[in-house]
Amino acid sequence: MTDQELLNTALHGGETEWQKLHEACRDRALAEALARVLEQNSNGDSDAAVAWAHVLADLHPGLKVNLPPERPASP
Repeated sequence: MTDQELLNTALHGGETEWQKLHEACRDRALAEALARVLEQNSNGDSDAAVAWAHVLADLHPGLKVNLPPERPASP
């Protein structure tokens, strides 16, 4: 999978796509690639990005996804 495919699946996929991505992320290199694109293209206010950060940490202890902080809400 390309980085863009990983990101799109993680942030916009459905249950079937997420299950496939979860299985694929058992591979440490793929999990690290997903972590990198999440860090570069999402933030802490994306529920899907936060969820995937936790999934990756559960699959690979020590793998940390550093998401940028949530953006403040607009008044």
